[in-house]
Amino acid sequence: MQSILPLMFLSVLASPPQFDVLLLDGSRVSGSLIRWDVAQVVIETSTGPTSLDKGKLASVTPHSPPADSAAKPAVWVDLIDGSQLAAAEYTVEKGRAKIAFSASEILEVPTAEIDTVRFQPASEVTALEWSRIRGKKLRGDVIVTGNSNAIDYHQGAIEEVTDTKARFILDGQALGVKRAKIFGMIYFHATAASTPECPYTVIDSAGSHWAAAALKLSEDKIEFTSSGGRTTRRRLDQIAKIDLSCGKIVYMSDLKTDSEPFTPHPFTITGKELASRQAFSRVRRDENLESKSLRIRGQVYRKGLALRSRSELAWTLPGKFSRLEAVAGIDDDVRPLGNVRLQILGDGKTLLDTSVAGNDEDAKPISLDVSGVRRLVLIVESQGNFGAGDHLDLGNLRLIK
Repeated sequence: MQSILPLMFLSVLASPPQFDVLLLDGSRVSGSLIRWDVAQVVIETSTGPTSLDKGKLASVTPHSPPADSAAKPAVWVDLIDGSQLAAAEYTVEKGRAKIAFSASEILEVPTAEIDTVRFQPASEVTALEWSRIRGKKLRGDVIVTGNSNAIDYHQGAIEEVTDTKARFILDGQALGVKRAKIFGMIYFHATAASTPECPYTVIDSAGSHWAAAALKLSEDKIEFTSSGGRTTRRRLDQIAKIDLSCGKIVYMSDLKTDSEPFTPHPFTITGKELASRQAFSRVRRDENLESKSLRIRGQVYRKGLALRSRSELAWTLPGKFSRLEAVAGIDDDVRPLGNVRLQILGDGKTLLDTSVAGNDEDAKPISLDVSGVRRLVLIVESQGNFGAGDHLDLGNLRLIK
């Protein structure tokens, strides 16, 4: 018996990580990864091997989250291919950037492939300002200085970057800017990169998001290749998630509407106030009507729409999709107020007609067949109290191919 126990213990230690595979139709398959090739993924389940078409997969996540990386990131680097890397150090010499993840792993790329670099954690205030600066039409490289309270920016040219300072050309003058004063850097690219859309995003235990054009399983490692041909490897126990939804899932908040009128309640507004009321009551994308996170029954949704009653949205769908899915509920900021009627029409046919109230016991999941639908219309009407508290959230409202 004493000799059996150590063997049992070693067997447990040697057991491969277990993964949960989410399919686009909402079904799940659990087990260990035994093969990942060009066409399919094979999972060893409790009933035996199961082959899955990669085109029908949404994500792969481990049953147990990987252990956090021992070293906390000190630099955040965004590449033009969409990768978002959490690293320990960033330096530049002669147009070549070195992104160090550890003493033994350093990624070297030309600065032409760098989008942005951030050297300080972002507070709520600086995150908004950083996003605003990134969205500007720039004519050169940008160095952003400041701290968690406030940041400012200057346009010029970024040259060498060491662990203590950065050489920055401002109005023809070379400046040595201390790293401690730099919040981040934005690289200017005269021509937008035509990087193909990557079908995978690999998220590792350090928090890096790697955009990958190809992926395969090699023994106990996931090996993934960027659109530029760089290959990176991570052990299975370092994988936090593999997202395969790119190109398969489209969030409605990212789509341009054909129209989105809002009609105030009659007798509650004068003609002069109409324009300002319509602007105030406009649909909100990826935030609630108070410009905060979408929140239904304590669950926060990063993507989705927020609408008042007496709103109507219409879209021409950009392609063929099979399903429309979301979670509907009155936003937590106003519950238990709110009572709306939600209708969703596909090419004039009613796909959904339901009530959503602030005193509902649970959020309402939505899953609709939209096969063949070209025009989608969403209508929200009040069901009493002149619309008080009618703040409808549609969390993760998305189209699935």
